[in-house]
Amino acid sequence: MKITNHIFFFALLLTVVTFTACDDDEGVDITEQELITTVTMILTPDQTTETISFSIRDTDGPGGNAPMVDTLQLAANLTYFFSLEFLDESDMTDVEDITAEVRTESDEHLVCYSASGAAIVPTITDTDGDGNPLGLTGTFTTGNAGTDSLTVRLKHQPDKSATDPCATGETDVEVTFPVVVQ
Repeated sequence: MKITNHIFFFALLLTVVTFTACDDDEGVDITEQELITTVTMILTPDQTTETISFSIRDTDGPGGNAPMVDTLQLAANLTYFFSLEFLDESDMTDVEDITAEVRTESDEHLVCYSASGAAIVPTITDTDGDGNPLGLTGTFTTGNAGTDSLTVRLKHQPDKSATDPCATGETDVEVTFPVVVQ
């Protein structure tokens, strides 16, 4: 009889622990991160309608083959308008446009930029539904000739009211474009 009581007690305890563990998950966002294999920057030089695009592609995802990286070739002392595209091209028969999701969930995303070297300073021109920066479009002006690098980070659920919102949230993708200003 004692063994039966112990078995019953442990079975009951296991059931309570299991249900309690399920309750802890209520309200938790269990959204998986999207696979982003391609980041494309589309540039339009000031005073023109010509567009040029530069991409970083890693279609097999992290690991495996090295990504293909385009160098941004820019003219000195010129303003450029830019837009970004984020794609999942891991299955070329079913390319997924992650940019549309970022736009739809704009309050949950922020594109952050950091440049070093020949002085290109991106300025974000688009906003989310609350009027906070989003970063899918913007402008930058190049400085004098030289080399630079431009890092683009897509943040998920950043705290846009923080002093440095780019230091908050999770990074969905981070890429660095080499830049040559001529």
